[in-house]
Amino acid sequence: MIRLYSISIFLFLITACASNDKVADSNYNNVWIKKVSGKSVMAPNGYLYTFKENGNVEYKINGMVTGRGVFLYAETATNAYYYEKMPLSYVAYGVRDSIPNTNVNMFVGFVLDDNGKIKMTSGYTKEYQNRLSNWKKSNLTIYNTLRDGKDMSEYPIPYVEEVNTLNLIEFGVLR
Repeated sequence: MIRLYSISIFLFLITACASNDKVADSNYNNVWIKKVSGKSVMAPNGYLYTFKENGNVEYKINGMVTGRGVFLYAETATNAYYYEKMPLSYVAYGVRDSIPNTNVNMFVGFVLDDNGKIKMTSGYTKEYQNRLSNWKKSNLTIYNTLRDGKDMSEYPIPYVEEVNTLNLIEFGVLR
């Protein structure tokens, strides 16, 4: 009986904690969207990043929209993640074989400081780099072509947890 009671309490605590996290994430999402909605910033590469009312971001150069980032979630009130659908051929640029015409989600993070300056993450963690390196060793020849019997179906796409939040590009003040 005590064991059943202990298990019930344990499951209740796990459920309560999980539901509290989801409420906090929802609040962070709303706070993030409110902070960035309708604001823009010029990136160092000349792209104008504009955040939309739903949190998504659109970037332009010379007045032409060249890409869109889809708001995924805010981890905190000042840190949010986005994804953009990109052709696998753009992501696996070092592979010298025919690459399927498929799109993959590539993740990026934005960080907003207390002064309104926004930064964007650049690159992925060592864990991802290791996964990619291991895949290349197992699947590619020294000429970066696929080994016999190998294909691109298991090409490692980074997870959102593998976004390198320590490597940031400063954009400037969000206006």
